[in-house]
Amino acid sequence: MTSAPVTLQESPPSPGPIRQWLISPIGAQLTAIVVFVGLWQLLTLIAERVPGPAEVANFLYVEITGGSHGGIVTGEFWEHFAITLRRFSAGLFIGFTAGLLIGVVIGSYGMARALLNDTVLVLLTMPAFVWAFLTTMWFGISWRAPVLTVAFVAFPFVAINVAQGVRAITPDLRNMSAAFEVSRWKQFRHLILPAVAGYIFAGLRFAIIVGWNAILLSEWFSGQAGVGFRTRYWFDANRYRGFVGWVIVFIFFIVVLDRVVLNRLQTRAFRWRDPIEVEVELAQQEQVGV
Repeated sequence: MTSAPVTLQESPPSPGPIRQWLISPIGAQLTAIVVFVGLWQLLTLIAERVPGPAEVANFLYVEITGGSHGGIVTGEFWEHFAITLRRFSAGLFIGFTAGLLIGVVIGSYGMARALLNDTVLVLLTMPAFVWAFLTTMWFGISWRAPVLTVAFVAFPFVAINVAQGVRAITPDLRNMSAAFEVSRWKQFRHLILPAVAGYIFAGLRFAIIVGWNAILLSEWFSGQAGVGFRTRYWFDANRYRGFVGWVIVFIFFIVVLDRVVLNRLQTRAFRWRDPIEVEVELAQQEQVGV
């Protein structure tokens, strides 16, 4: 009796150094940037009014360093960016705090869920530009409109995520807390907050992203200073390199904030848990938030 010949499977050839670099995270990101800039430059050849990368880069240099754009117009980057950051921080704090409290109430009490859950869902579907219009009508051209626009936009994302996390708490833990007469404050601090930490983080992440978009719209309509105002200023002046430059600054800031600050905060907050489990849970919670 003869045995069948054993065939050894050859291992696939390892990719070359160039391919390894291209498929690495840093290489893929740099490649995407190079391709984007190349397509952008190609677009300038098709559409004459589209400013090229070099024009926009030169504009941003003058704007950031406070140089002259020609005549009496000078760069005013830091003043407007600081104003927007203050407004954004204030609006985010108001929206996050209100969303956290209302989310806990909705998740904890059936009556509150019946009364408020649909209202929060309606607020969740309201586009940011609608809030920007409404706050401008209510408060006019003032700092209140951008701050409250951010608060109104951020609030439902936090509330929905927190309420979902509170409802996911095991009923046995609640019953045990009630049986041992644990105070409401201790339940909130030692049971609810740790249990919904992932949901809170997901809600905060969404609130930051949508709130940052909302403040640009609000300052565009009602601001006399800030990133949105400066973006509209250059658009109205037919200086599209200025408009594109400020849009790039706006996008760059939120990307850096998400990748550098929020990702590190996530790692630090959940360092005691399995990283893969955390990523899966946050992805599920973000789907709920959407």
